[in-house]
Amino acid sequence: KVSDTFFILNQTGPGWYNIGMSLSRRNSPAGGAFLPSTPEQLRGRGWDQADIILITGDAYVDHPAFGVALIGRWLEAQGWRVAILPQPDWRSVDAFRSLGRPRLFWGITSGCIDSRLHSHASLGHRRREDQYSPGGQLGLRPDRPLLVYSARAREAYPEVPIVLGGLEASLRRLVHFDYIEDRLKRSVLADAKADLLVYGMGESAVAQIAWRLDGGELVEWLTDIPGTAYMATRGRTVPAKAVRMGSLTTLQEHPEQFLDAHRQIERQIFGPEVPLAQDQDPGTIVVNPPADPLTEDQLDRLYSLPFTRSCDPRYGPKGVPSIEAVQFSITTHRGCFGGCNFCSICFHQGKQIISRSPDSILEEAGRIVEHPQFAGTISDLGGPTANMYGMACGCDEPCGRNSCLFPSLCPHLKMNSPRMLGLMEAMLRKCQSGSRKVNCFVASGIRHDLVLKEPDYLLMLAKHFVGGHLKVAPEHASNSVLELMGKPRFELFEQFEEKFQSASRKAGKEQYLVPYFISGHPGCTTEDAIRLTEYLVSKNWRLQQVQDFVPIPLTPSTAMFVSGKSPKGRSIFIPRGMGEKKLQMALLHFQEPRYYRTVANALRSHNKTALLSRIQGMVAHHRRKR
Repeated sequence: KVSDTFFILNQTGPGWYNIGMSLSRRNSPAGGAFLPSTPEQLRGRGWDQADIILITGDAYVDHPAFGVALIGRWLEAQGWRVAILPQPDWRSVDAFRSLGRPRLFWGITSGCIDSRLHSHASLGHRRREDQYSPGGQLGLRPDRPLLVYSARAREAYPEVPIVLGGLEASLRRLVHFDYIEDRLKRSVLADAKADLLVYGMGESAVAQIAWRLDGGELVEWLTDIPGTAYMATRGRTVPAKAVRMGSLTTLQEHPEQFLDAHRQIERQIFGPEVPLAQDQDPGTIVVNPPADPLTEDQLDRLYSLPFTRSCDPRYGPKGVPSIEAVQFSITTHRGCFGGCNFCSICFHQGKQIISRSPDSILEEAGRIVEHPQFAGTISDLGGPTANMYGMACGCDEPCGRNSCLFPSLCPHLKMNSPRMLGLMEAMLRKCQSGSRKVNCFVASGIRHDLVLKEPDYLLMLAKHFVGGHLKVAPEHASNSVLELMGKPRFELFEQFEEKFQSASRKAGKEQYLVPYFISGHPGCTTEDAIRLTEYLVSKNWRLQQVQDFVPIPLTPSTAMFVSGKSPKGRSIFIPRGMGEKKLQMALLHFQEPRYYRTVANALRSHNKTALLSRIQGMVAHHRRKR
C-alpha cells in the first residue's frame, strides 16, 4: 500500500513477482453507486466490457451482510470492473449473455445461504417464501444454482473461466451429505465442471485469481492459491504431500467412515497446513489449505467501502425481505471459536477472531445514522458470536482444537474484555452525542458460558444493549445431548439466566430471555426430548424459536448423522424418520393444538400423565387469558 493506492503482488512464476496495476490506473469506485447489473448501467460507466461478472442466486442487495456485494466491492476497490448478474433466468442462455463476455472470469454463488435451505425446510417440505428474492417471491432461482448457472455460463462463453464461491460452494467443496436427496454427493466443483472453487470468506483468494489471470496465467496453472480447490485434470496434479481422504464410492458403501473423513477436514482447518485430495468417482479434487484471514486493517478497509445498504431500485417498494433485519446492523468481527457441532461457521469463517478497530465501527455507525432510511435503531452490534469481539488465541502453534470453550475453557484464550467494553462505551457516547435519539442493541447470539466469566460485560449488556429480549441458545436441557452438540452443561445456562435477571434488575429493567432449542439432534432420544419438555413446563415457557436439526454439509453433527457414531466413536441413536423428528418437534411445541394428540400419546406411553395434566392446565389457562 502506497498512500491510498493499492498495489497487489502478482506471482507469475515460481519465486517471481511483479507489481500489479494500481487502483489509480483503473476505474475508481463510483462513489457509492450500485455495481452495474444491466447493459445500460455498464454503458453508463463508460465500459465496453466487465472484467468480472458475479452471478448470484439472490436478488442484488448492496450491503456488507450479502456476500456478492462484499466480494464485488472488494474487487472494485482494487480497480476491477465488476458487474452483478442477479437471479438470471436459467431457462435460456440469453440472460447470461446480457452483460457481455467477462474479460477475466465468472464468479458464481448460489447466494447467502445453502440453496437447499432456501427451498426446503428441515422436514423436507417446500418453503412458502424466498427471503432473498424480491417481495419474497418463489421460483426465481433453480434448485441447484451452482450447477445450472455454471452450465449456462459455459454455454454463453465457453472459453471464460468459471470460479465457484459463497457459502454453498464452501460447505460442499468435498463429498457431502444432501438431506433432501438423503445421500452422499460429490463435490459441487466436480458436478458443476467449473475451473476453481473458492472456500471460506474468499477475499484473498478471489483477488489473487483476478491478478494472476490478468497477468497472463491460464486458469489451469492456478493450483497453489490458499482457500481454493481444483480438479486434478488437464495437467493439474495431486501434490505429493496431500492427505488422501475416503472416496465418494467408499463413503457411500461405508457411511460409518464419514466421521473419520470429517476429522481429516478438521485437521486441515485447525491443524498443520496440508492439501486434501479426494476421489470423486470420476475425478479427484484437491483442496488447498485455508487462506489466511484478513488483518484488522484489511477488515476495516473492507467495511469502509461505499455500500449503499439498500436493495437494487429495480425491486421497487417491496424490496427484498432479508435486508430488513440487517440493514442497520454492524459486523464487529469475523470467526467463532465456540465449535458447536451443528454449526458450520468455523469451517467457513474460521476459528480465529478477527476484530475491526473501534474507530472503524464508530465510523460505520456514523454513516448509518446519516442514511436516509435510518429510523433510529442500530439493530445489532455483533458477529457470529457477539461477545467474542476482541478475543484471540495466545498459542503460537495450531492446537488442533475446534473449540476454545468445549469441553473446557482453553488456557490459551485471551478474553480481552476491556476492549469489548471500551467499544460498547464508545458506541453509547456516539449514540447519545447527536441531536436525535439512537438506540443500539446486541441482537446476534452470545455465548452464555463465556458471559459468566465477564460480569462487567453482562451488566453493560443488560443496561444498555438489550431491547427487552435477549436471544440465547441453550439448545437442550439434556447434558448427554449437549455433550454431543459441543455445548456447555445445562446448569451453566441456568446460572446465566439468574445472573441476567439480576443484571436487568440492577439496570431497572424488566427483560426476558428468548431461548433457542434444537430438536432431533443426533443422539437425542424421545426420553431426552421429554426431559426438555418437563423443563419448559416447569418454567411456563412457550417457545418462539425451535429448530429441527438439519444435517447441513460440513458439520460434525452431520458426520454423526451419516455415520451413526458420536465423536468418540460409539454408536448413538439417530432420529431419522419423519415420525421421530415430528415427535421431538411436537414435544417442544406442546402448547399448540395441532400437536396435542402426538404429545399426549407420547407422554402416556412413557408414563408421564402428570406432565400431560400440567400441559393441559397451561393450555387452558392461556385460552382463558386470550
